[in-house]
Amino acid sequence: MAKLWYAPREIQFTREQVLWLIKNLPTLREGYWPKDASSYVEIPTGKRRGKGKAYFETPVEYAAEIEIRLERAGIDGLILEAIVGWDKSEASMASYLRMPEWSIRKRYKRALMYVASWRRKVK
Repeated sequence: MAKLWYAPREIQFTREQVLWLIKNLPTLREGYWPKDASSYVEIPTGKRRGKGKAYFETPVEYAAEIEIRLERAGIDGLILEAIVGWDKSEASMASYLRMPEWSIRKRYKRALMYVASWRRKVK
């Protein structure tokens, strides 16, 4: 079962983590790490972290990395982002792109395998 929240140091770009990052992409783009809803401890977001880093650098770096990987996956990456990040159904994506649903599912899985890895793949 996938966790509901990941700390930046836990991210290894597994499939579950990539799906979580895509779902939280708007928050990451704004420079905030998603809050852990399961804990009572508030994570400070306005303080500097690490060696000379501003609080927003880490979330923005992860957002940029995911966006680059999605763009490199082409239309498959767009399908993955639409289904996970925008809550579009496979049926609606099939209708928009005039493709059968099995093709959408196949492209979704292919994009997820491409995006989910420790290192960025070379084209």
